[in-house]
Amino acid sequence: MTVPSITAFEPLPKDEAIRIFWPTPNRSLFDAPEKYYARTRANPNYGRPGWTRDCGRRFHRACDIAPVAPKQTGRTTTVIFSDCAKNIEYPSVEPTFTCDDEISAVYDGVVSEFNTDVSASPLGLHIILEHRWPTLRNIFFTLYAHLSSIEISGGSVRGGQRIGRMGQTSRSADAKNWMSIAPHLHFEVLDENHGPFDPEVFLRTFLLH
Repeated sequence: MTVPSITAFEPLPKDEAIRIFWPTPNRSLFDAPEKYYARTRANPNYGRPGWTRDCGRRFHRACDIAPVAPKQTGRTTTVIFSDCAKNIEYPSVEPTFTCDDEISAVYDGVVSEFNTDVSASPLGLHIILEHRWPTLRNIFFTLYAHLSSIEISGGSVRGGQRIGRMGQTSRSADAKNWMSIAPHLHFEVLDENHGPFDPEVFLRTFLLH
């Protein structure tokens, strides 16, 4: 799937009243959102959607959901942070973590695409599910990326069904390095033309909580 370069989210359709399931065991979005999104020491908004990367210069179409209990590896890696106030970059040695949270389908649908070849995509192992809005009957998609394993092979999927496990997979060495300090599920919501909805707004609007 190819998603065009974007600078804004599509509006959610009006008058739809679906109820969705949590995509991971992390359920802190409403009570402690600072624990819901992956974050780095230099960028607390790292995992949030919108203009949250590279000091507000790069648009992030996903929400990166943090694991409930990331595990320290006892190792470190070097990343390049940005000091936005000074407009400089600097290296930093950071501790690394692993993750293994269950990933669930947020809504009933069918498997549209899944990739089991880590080297084939910057999203690593990933799943795309196709859904329909109940009133408009238009198609929309949800995407779950950087998984460590995929536990479905096709066909229909129920909302709340486990479909894989959180991981840190990507064909990009740089992406894997960042995920080692900020592990997460990369979660997107797309319309029928693969234009992105704001995934945070989608979750806050339709989650059962």
